[in-house]
Amino acid sequence: MLPLRLRLLKRADRLLGAWVVRRVRPRFRAGSRSAATAVQALSPPWRCTPVPADGIRRILVVRPGGIGDAVLTYPMLRALRTHYSEAVIDVLGERRNADVYRINGWVRKVYRYDEGPVASLGLLRALAAERYEIVVDTEQYHRLTSVVANSLRPAHICGFDTLGRGRLQTHRVRYTDTIYEVYSFLHLAEALIGSEIPFERDEPFLEVDARWQTWAAEALGAHAGRPIAVIVPGASTPHKYWPPARYAAVADWLIQRGYYVVVLGGQDALEFARVIAARHGPDAVLNLAGRVSLPQAAGLIQQARLYVSSDTGPLHIAYGVGTPTVHMFGSGIMEKWAPQGRRYVVVSRGLPCSPCTRYGYTPPCPYGVACMDAIEVADVIAAIEEVQRR
Repeated sequence: MLPLRLRLLKRADRLLGAWVVRRVRPRFRAGSRSAATAVQALSPPWRCTPVPADGIRRILVVRPGGIGDAVLTYPMLRALRTHYSEAVIDVLGERRNADVYRINGWVRKVYRYDEGPVASLGLLRALAAERYEIVVDTEQYHRLTSVVANSLRPAHICGFDTLGRGRLQTHRVRYTDTIYEVYSFLHLAEALIGSEIPFERDEPFLEVDARWQTWAAEALGAHAGRPIAVIVPGASTPHKYWPPARYAAVADWLIQRGYYVVVLGGQDALEFARVIAARHGPDAVLNLAGRVSLPQAAGLIQQARLYVSSDTGPLHIAYGVGTPTVHMFGSGIMEKWAPQGRRYVVVSRGLPCSPCTRYGYTPPCPYGVACMDAIEVADVIAAIEEVQRR
C-alpha cells in the first residue's frame, strides 16, 4: 500500500487537479515559443518543433510512481544525454523510486516531492534556482506534475497531452497504454530531438555502476562462480502475488539443477522469502529480502543467469541489465509492461477478466485473484526451460 502522504497527494490531484490546470497561466520563460506555435499536429504521436542542443545546460525529468516506471525511463535518458551532451540531467521523483537513479551516474541529482509540505516549499525554490531549460514531465495519469513543471518557467515543457495538461506544454505527446512503456517515454525524447529513436529489445539499456557490481560479487562470495537465479516473491499489490509455496517449489527445482538461489525484495517480500529460505541451507539459498538497497539488488540481478517474479519493480531492472527473465502477469497490461525480446518469457493464463488495471487503477478483485492463482508451478518451470533454450 502507498504511504499516507502519497495517497493524500493523489487524492488532492483527483479533487483539485483539473480545476488548477484549467486556471493556471502558462509561464514559459521569455524567448520561448508559445504553446500555440510550438506545438504542431499531434498525429502520431508527436510532431513538434525540435529543440536545438546549443544552449541546453540543465534538464529536469519528472518521474513519480514506482520502480518499474523509473527503470523504463532509461532509454529516454540515454537519448537525452546523447543529444544534449553538454546538459546535466536531474530527476524529480519520490521515495519509492529515487534509488533507481542511483544505480549509475547518469543523473546528477535526485529530488523527492514527497518529503512533506515544509520541505516541498524548499524543494520548489531549489528547483526554480536551477533555471532548467527543459522539463520532461513523464507522468500520464495525474495533473499536478504539469503545474509544478509550469511553475519552474523553463523554455520548454514536454509531456503527455492527457487530462487537459497540454495547454501547459510546449511539446505535447499523445499517450496510449497499449504500447510498451519504453516507447512511450522515448516519444517524449523524440518530440524534443525531432527524430525517431531506435530501441533494440534484446540489448541491455541499464548500466550498473562498478561499485554495485563489486558489492554483488563480494555478497555472493564463493558462490559467485555458480549459476545464479534471483527470485523476487513480493509484489507492490495483492493483485500481483503468487503463492510463496509455489515460489519455493520453483526454487527447489532450480537448486536440483545446480542453481544458487538469491531471494530479493522489499518489506512486502519478507514473509514469502522466509518460506523459500526455510527449505534450504545457506549453500543453496541466500535470503537478502529487505536487506539490500536497490542499486545493490541491481548488481546481484546483473550477475544472475535467471530472474523469476511477478509483474513487479525488480523485473524491469532484470530486463534493463539483460538478465533472462520469467515473469507472471495477471492484472497488468502485458503490452504496456511485459519485457520484450528473445530472453524474456511471460506466463499468463489469459483469463477473460485480465488485464483489469487501467490508467493506474486496479479495482477490487471478485474472483480471488484467479489470474495469478491459475498459474501453476509447472507453467513457470516450462517457461524457465523455454528461456534457457533461447
